[in-house]
Amino acid sequence: MSSIAQRWMGQGNTVKESYTRGEKAWGFIDITRPILTVMGALGVGAAAALAYGGFPSWDKCIIGFIAALLAFSGIHSFNDFADSRRDTACWPGRPVPSQRLTSRHALLVALTTYTASLIIVWFLLNPVCFIVSVIAIVMGSLYSAYLRDRVGYLVLPFIEGSLWLCGWTAFSPETLFTSWVPWTLYLFSAAWQAGHIMIYSPLHPIRHIKGAKLTQVPAFFVTTSPRTATILGVIFLIITIGLGLFLGFYINLGLISLIQ
Repeated sequence: MSSIAQRWMGQGNTVKESYTRGEKAWGFIDITRPILTVMGALGVGAAAALAYGGFPSWDKCIIGFIAALLAFSGIHSFNDFADSRRDTACWPGRPVPSQRLTSRHALLVALTTYTASLIIVWFLLNPVCFIVSVIAIVMGSLYSAYLRDRVGYLVLPFIEGSLWLCGWTAFSPETLFTSWVPWTLYLFSAAWQAGHIMIYSPLHPIRHIKGAKLTQVPAFFVTTSPRTATILGVIFLIITIGLGLFLGFYINLGLISLIQ
């Protein structure tokens, strides 16, 4: 069970000299990082439910959830495509560096899931949600291909927040620029992602420069020490808690939501 959790969080599995057909086939699942994908889709679903003002019909829930799963799967798969060389040192157990899949396989999965997600949004939701989804997917791909290494990890939170806007516009596109709630949700998601990614960053290889330990990728144009990255992560998570409590009281989500 721990092995599956590790693989589905994107950390990869044990590297072997050869793999069975079944192990290679599982690579197509592992590359989408199912645990992180489901977590992200649930966040999008939460924004959709708040926009709807309750629990939508099951058909709408399933349609939206599948679209979100496909979008996140594509972003994770494209990340593995863009990082095929980098992951050889960072995460050798991932499907591409472990040679269970090729870089072309990763790109094919990304393009297929991106296309399927956008088709669902275009035909079954609405044009505003489609536009926001296209922006989120394009920016998510640019993050892996260019922005992360050139600008830094803290670009990702702004992209992550836009995926929550996808959920909001699925049911309330007309209020995107007339209500502050979707943008507070955007900040909530961005703050959580910033905290998560900064605490997570020291797990990547650390560079030693003039006796100082620095993270491999900058936070925002500037690389930080593992300690500084962790402190920043904690600060962002405290901000996340504050935003969550504020939203919970304002929207009157109830005691259970506030505790969570």
